[in-house]
Amino acid sequence: MRTPDLYLRSIGVHLPPVVTVETAAADGRYPADEVEYFRLRGAAVAGDVPAPEMALRAARHAFERSGGVSPRDLDLLLYTDVWHQGPEGWEPQYYLQQHLVGGDVLAVELRNGCCGLFSGLQLTAGYLRPGGTALLVGADNHGTPLVDRWRAIEGCILGDAGCALLVTTDTGFAEVRSVNVTVLPEAEAVNDGGVPMFPPDATVGRPLDFAARNRAFRKRLIEGDGAAVMLAIQTTLMDLIDRTLKEAEITLDEVARVAFPHGRWDDLEHRGLNWLGLTLADTTWEYGASIGHLGVGDQFVALDHLLATGGLAAGDDVLLVGLGAGTTMACAVLRILDIPEKYA
Repeated sequence: MRTPDLYLRSIGVHLPPVVTVETAAADGRYPADEVEYFRLRGAAVAGDVPAPEMALRAARHAFERSGGVSPRDLDLLLYTDVWHQGPEGWEPQYYLQQHLVGGDVLAVELRNGCCGLFSGLQLTAGYLRPGGTALLVGADNHGTPLVDRWRAIEGCILGDAGCALLVTTDTGFAEVRSVNVTVLPEAEAVNDGGVPMFPPDATVGRPLDFAARNRAFRKRLIEGDGAAVMLAIQTTLMDLIDRTLKEAEITLDEVARVAFPHGRWDDLEHRGLNWLGLTLADTTWEYGASIGHLGVGDQFVALDHLLATGGLAAGDDVLLVGLGAGTTMACAVLRILDIPEKYA
């Protein structure tokens, strides 16, 4: 989807303190025999800070960096997440309305897995009118009794964070050149692990264990009924990247940096980099390995890090790639127009 006249005005981030892998391994929380191979360094851990509170802090940070945009200027608020946010039957976007933006704005929670902020960008592009402003937030705290952040995903650690994007139709530090989200329906069962849909996991205290679900899928793969799905995921993702680059009117050679989900380095190499002719150094993987997989926020928190550390310059094009539980794939191209004073 081409996105003319869509800009990032600012990014806000709330990143909790990092607990190192060495500390977790010494405490028996992280498998000591996996430290060397997976090369992960730590995860941001929020403790008992609720995800909506992290979202609020990130949103305030985005407004502080915006150069004068007020919460009263908003036309749309989209709240994205992957894990439980608070009391059942309660919706987290209203926490931000109560404490920041007020009630005179459409506010919606999106549950689209780890691609939620990409989906929010695409929806925003179709919703905003000239002069409009949207706030997209994403937040998760995985430190709950049903999640073992250190072992829930083999080769990946779950981190906590809040991330906020202020999106406008007039001006910003980065132009959103193109954004696309697609779904591969035949991959719907990749991460279900054969677990019943009803009653829902949380209502019966069943832990989130993607590692076990992945083993179940790999068993299916060996038995022969998963190979076609894996190939379809790969080819669909490559086609999506190609389409998004063409809509942005650039080639992969012109991309300065690529931000993927903060996952396994070997999966990234085998399922992405080799196909694209990239190396880990072209990506934000090293930074992601130090803070963990943040659910919806990986690519945009990494973008904030690149801006803050001098990893980007005006004129650079950035490719953001999302993959959500096998079924949802996303891609966006951003062009950096200038480096905001807050980063300079």
